[in-house]
Order: sequence, then C-alpha cells, then structure tokens
Amino acid sequence: MQTGKEVDMGGPFDYFGEISHPDYKGISPEQYDNRMTLQQVMVRNGFEPINCEWWHFTLKNEPYPETYFDFPVSSSYLRK
Repeated sequence: MQTGKEVDMGGPFDYFGEISHPDYKGISPEQYDNRMTLQQVMVRNGFEPINCEWWHFTLKNEPYPETYFDFPVSSSYLRK
C-alpha cells in the first residue's frame, strides 16, 4: 500500500452499476479483499459504509450534519 500505486478494487470510483456493490460476486478474490480491507479500516475509524458503493462512507458522528460546506480549497493547505 505504500507504493503509491492504485489498488485494484474491481470497478471504477463513482460508477453506479451493480459491480460497485461492496459484496459484488463478479470480481476476483483479491479485488474483494481490497474492498473489505477498505471497509474494515473505515468502519474501525468511525465511518459507516454505503451498501451500494464500495468507495462511499459516511462519518457516523458527523459534527455538522445539517451544514453543506462549499468553499474553494487551496493546495497550499495540503500536506506534502
């Protein structure tokens, strides 16, 4: 995981077809394991998975559930 290479999840990010369901059976065992690893890490850190998108999680204890944050983010704030 520290190689900087993309991990094969068995389907593209933001694709909404059946293949995007986390437990979709038409992917390889390695792809399934990658999805489950992501899900376990996210759940362990306070996120709840969305059952139809392997990449989509929601913070359980969202501190601002009714606030929509829409503002530009400068790259100068990103960690290097």
